Amino acid sequence: MRAVPILLAVAFSLIATLVNAAGFPVTVRHSLGETTIAATPQRIVSLGYNDQDFLYALGVSPIGVHEWWGAQPYATWPWAEPRRQELGAMPEVLMSPETNLEWVAAQKPDLIVATYYDLDQAMYQQLSRIAPVVAAPAGFAVWQAPWQEQLKLLDLATAGDTSRAEAIIADLDARTTAVKDEFSSIVGKTGVVADFRDGQFTLWNSSSAPSRFLLSFGMAFPEALDRLADDTGWIRLSPELIEMIDLDAVVWPIDSSTSTRQQEIEAMSLYQTLRLPREGRSVWLDDGKGILASALWFQSPLSIAYIIDKLPPMLASAVDGDPSTEVKTE
Repeated sequence: MRAVPILLAVAFSLIATLVNAAGFPVTVRHSLGETTIAATPQRIVSLGYNDQDFLYALGVSPIGVHEWWGAQPYATWPWAEPRRQELGAMPEVLMSPETNLEWVAAQKPDLIVATYYDLDQAMYQQLSRIAPVVAAPAGFAVWQAPWQEQLKLLDLATAGDTSRAEAIIADLDARTTAVKDEFSSIVGKTGVVADFRDGQFTLWNSSSAPSRFLLSFGMAFPEALDRLADDTGWIRLSPELIEMIDLDAVVWPIDSSTSTRQQEIEAMSLYQTLRLPREGRSVWLDDGKGILASALWFQSPLSIAYIIDKLPPMLASAVDGDPSTEVKTE
């Protein structure tokens, strides 16, 4: 009588083995070397600042995640929260900005991902003693790998292939094309993402995630600014050089916690000489909750899906040069 259950158990075991063999073991190449993952990971710790978003998009539930900012439940912002709930993920959260080896080890991971994180070789070696580690995509400066490469790397590490990532990329590519068609007035217009920090205007070069988002809609990034970027993609301008950002549109990721910076910038006499205020070309991403600004920074498939329909109308209102056209946030 026990033969049937035993045969079923054997069958299920064979099916599981065949499914696992389809993609694993897999060797993934990343910025710090190569990592071989023997079997489908079951306990994934996400150390990258936005890696959890990518995992949720792929249908993967991490057991541990890393807080970036915002103090959101489970370090998950509203654009990713429905997906987290759908997956039933309730990860432990590392609140420290630094890597905590004891915390990582306590999660008993079988895979550690840090694809959006400045992981050095020494820490990589220490983490590798706990579990296989996948660092940032190879071939890019720190923080500057395209989200598509990050997604494919995580898909390969967690599923053994990139089919899920390719489907997500194709969907967002189609949505981006539709946005460009609908808001063709922004194509070819110059635009940057800027802030004012420590007495300087701070921008991010054309290879940085928020700038690439603007470029995906057909906007242009000034070469003169790109040449001023440091190795990490930051561009810092003294107030005397403010004319360099007198462009067709400037996106200011000023959220509810930093809205006083908007007042500070708008009060500058130098700013008042520009066409940015005269022609309504500044886009202030203050929705009162910090969600729009944070979505721009996260640049994950889920945050892009959230903001892709919201930012282009604001850009179209900004580039028309008509100060009476209101640039609306939600």
